[in-house]
Amino acid sequence: MAYRINSQMIFRFAAALLLGLSNIASAGIQEDFIWAVERGNISEVSRLLEKGANPNLPNKEGYTPLMIAAQEKNLKMAELLVEVGAKLDLRNRFGETAIMLASYQGFTEMVKLLYIRGAEINHSGWNPLLYAASAGHLDTLRVLLGGGADINSTSDNGSTALMMAVRGNHLQAVSFLLNHGADPRIINEQGDTALSWAEKREHGEIADYLKRHAKPE
Repeated sequence: MAYRINSQMIFRFAAALLLGLSNIASAGIQEDFIWAVERGNISEVSRLLEKGANPNLPNKEGYTPLMIAAQEKNLKMAELLVEVGAKLDLRNRFGETAIMLASYQGFTEMVKLLYIRGAEINHSGWNPLLYAASAGHLDTLRVLLGGGADINSTSDNGSTALMMAVRGNHLQAVSFLLNHGADPRIINEQGDTALSWAEKREHGEIADYLKRHAKPE
């Protein structure tokens, strides 16, 4: 059967072709943008943002550009992304936000930046304070508590920042948290306290410290 090609069909075909080419170009820009963020190339990131790169689309592993900046401890990159509207509380597939990743890295300057701009620090479940305590980052703990983080908040399984500091064998963090009101009597879903974690993991110095300084029942 013969088909009559008219101007409307040609227009639709051309429009579809242009749309396809536009989508390919956008995808290419986004891939180049993520590549530049991962390598810390701020000038290239700025250029690609002007060409339409989206500061909130994640990479193949589910990490947004802001999360990547946190992992790479790149403050200038983080500042640029925040300025162009990067969303602060997006989560990766593990439920982590950029400020949580910055807290785990002990990237205190980025924690300050994101907190000042409105990043959430007291959401339910795993949070920045628990992440900072896990790695024993005292300066980050100070900033988060100064910003109103709940020192006795708990993770999804009921663990506290104090328990996470014990788990990581971070005596200074344990001392700091206790001195700022951490409750060593809290019990998680497994029935453990900070002291029982210390004893199970054979962190003898921390166990002794908890016995000497923990609040009485």
